[in-house]
Amino acid sequence: MSDVRSPVSASPETSNDQGRRQAALLRLSTNIAAAGTESEICEAVVQGLYDESLGYDFVAVLLVDEATGDRVLTASVGWQEAPPSLRMQPGKGLSELPLLDGELHYTPQVTQASRYLPTRNEGSEVDVPIQINKKLVGVLVVESNRPHAFASDDLEILRAAAIQAGIAIGRVRLLSAERQRADEQEALLATLADLSAQLKLSTLLQAVLERAVALLKVSHGELAIYEPEKQELVVVASQKVGKKDTTGVRMKLGEGAMGQVAQTRKPLLIPNYEEWAGQSPQYTQVEFQAVMVAPLLMGGQLVGAIAVMDKDPNRQFGEDDLRLLNMFAPQAAVAIENARLFTAAQHQRQYFEELVQNSPVAIVTLDVNHDVVSCNPAFQQLYGYSEEEVAGRNLDDLITTEATRMEAVGYTKQALDRDTVKVISQRQRKDGTLVDVEVLGVPVIVDGEELGLMALYHDITELLEARKEAEAANTAKSQFLANMSHELRTPLNAIIGYSEMLYEEVAETDQGELSDDLQKIRGAGQHLLSLINDILDLSKIEAGKMELVTEDFDVRATIDEVTTTVQPLVEKNDNRLDIRCDDHLGTMHSDPTKVRQMLLNLLSNASKFTDGGTITLEAVRRTGANGGADILLFKVSDSGIGMTVEQMKKLFEAFSQAEASTTRKYGGTGLGLAITRHFCRLMGGDVTVESKPGVGSTFTIELPATFEGPGMIETDAEPAPN
Repeated sequence: MSDVRSPVSASPETSNDQGRRQAALLRLSTNIAAAGTESEICEAVVQGLYDESLGYDFVAVLLVDEATGDRVLTASVGWQEAPPSLRMQPGKGLSELPLLDGELHYTPQVTQASRYLPTRNEGSEVDVPIQINKKLVGVLVVESNRPHAFASDDLEILRAAAIQAGIAIGRVRLLSAERQRADEQEALLATLADLSAQLKLSTLLQAVLERAVALLKVSHGELAIYEPEKQELVVVASQKVGKKDTTGVRMKLGEGAMGQVAQTRKPLLIPNYEEWAGQSPQYTQVEFQAVMVAPLLMGGQLVGAIAVMDKDPNRQFGEDDLRLLNMFAPQAAVAIENARLFTAAQHQRQYFEELVQNSPVAIVTLDVNHDVVSCNPAFQQLYGYSEEEVAGRNLDDLITTEATRMEAVGYTKQALDRDTVKVISQRQRKDGTLVDVEVLGVPVIVDGEELGLMALYHDITELLEARKEAEAANTAKSQFLANMSHELRTPLNAIIGYSEMLYEEVAETDQGELSDDLQKIRGAGQHLLSLINDILDLSKIEAGKMELVTEDFDVRATIDEVTTTVQPLVEKNDNRLDIRCDDHLGTMHSDPTKVRQMLLNLLSNASKFTDGGTITLEAVRRTGANGGADILLFKVSDSGIGMTVEQMKKLFEAFSQAEASTTRKYGGTGLGLAITRHFCRLMGGDVTVESKPGVGSTFTIELPATFEGPGMIETDAEPAPN
């Protein structure tokens, strides 16, 4: 209140004057209640109070601009020269007093007040606060050209008018806010409906930004997507931001407005971007001031960020703008993520479609009823059908014969039972000819539901022909080697025999100078005979005609024989042979010649690749797994040069040694270990190796103590896999 608060005496009024005042106040209340907008309410207030019966010379309503705090002249009467949209800044004028304490202020003589601003009035003035739910939103200003013109009943009238104005303005603002929210909600729902219908990512991203700009009625906008693998934001849509297109700009987390929002996961309001300390170096020249940024989140996961700006220097973003953007952002994030997933699924689908369409393998997909859903060009080429001819037809009716139909139906059922099928069979083309194919059938299961199966057919006609030719060539090679071995052994045995006879005669005649030469001839002949025997054995194995002669024999006695035979080879390189045998090795029912040959091969190799070391032969008899038949383990260990893992991979290949330098230094043909493995597997066992370079090697032969196989073992041309 002003210092002058006491009621002022009024001149006597007649009863007619009192009635006119009451009628004026009634019209005032009626007009305020009938007004539909803020401006209409304010106009009704000033017009109602500017009544001859009330005697006021100037009436005005000033509403507070929340953004600036200015009092804005909304309606007035009594001053024709009043500037339109007059604004009074805080700290100036008598009309600010009610906004400071929420009380009515009466100034009987305005020219004597310190806040007086020279205007039209030099008399008295009443300033009444207008409140909405105790919030000061404006001032009712009433002036009289006469000093001390207002009495106590005038002050009551003006208080009542301000209260009515506050109630009416509050009602209109509430309705306006509800209407605005309803409009925003409707616009938001329409926006989201449009966005949800758009699944093309590039189009959707631009649509999201355009909708946000339109929804918030701003001039600029920008949208960025978060790339978690790089921990960066990349601008994917831009509208009038900067002097050049910002699409493609990358920002680290924490960089600039969007980078900060992405890092904090919280929205950000910037009143003046040019003065903001956190601006990015990439956005130093901009044409906007106020900025509002929000994160795009889905389930707590960062999808991106969206920013809106306005070039109007008077535009400031408030809580209502932020509320609307916060309503829009999560729905936009969902739409973007859905589009990203859809795009990724489309790319994946296109990738697999291209893969199937361009595959040289015939591929056909079936439903659960065995009917064809689709087939690729390779299928059409292989079987001579067009896709239209096979679509919806039962596959087995199309490509099987009477002889293969039951087999094919069984394979189809097997695949539909979620058991992968991989077989070699024959199928029938459209023209009735047969084709050899490798068949692969796999079930198609999505989210646990079986949708059908995919069948792949690889034409192996040429492969089978090549295999037959290779088998025939291999058989011819084996037969040739066997024949040549027999042809070579006869004269070679004669050479060895004659060299032995000559050696004995030379020894009797004391012609020592010839003994060494005869020994060399004999040794070379025996080495060549051993090589021929190995080649003959290998050819028999590859031809599947290796004969096993099984009998009972004493294991320890066989080991002693082998030890005696190999001892000279062991001593040749200054090695020591260590024999470790169980006391209960017992007997063995197998082929003793093959067992002896395998042990000799391993011991010979150990002697050859060990210099001044120890070679150990260990023999153990054990009970088989789960109480099965007895097995015999023979381990040959050495402290020689050892081998790498790569060298061991080709160790048991025929005519192969660890590496070329080994052959040059130590000699050998590389047949011994290949034959050893073949013999082991023919007799129901196997041979394995452990080795370290520079440490040595250990070969282990595992054989059943009793071999019950037939005398002639028919084996595959290729050895069984290790």
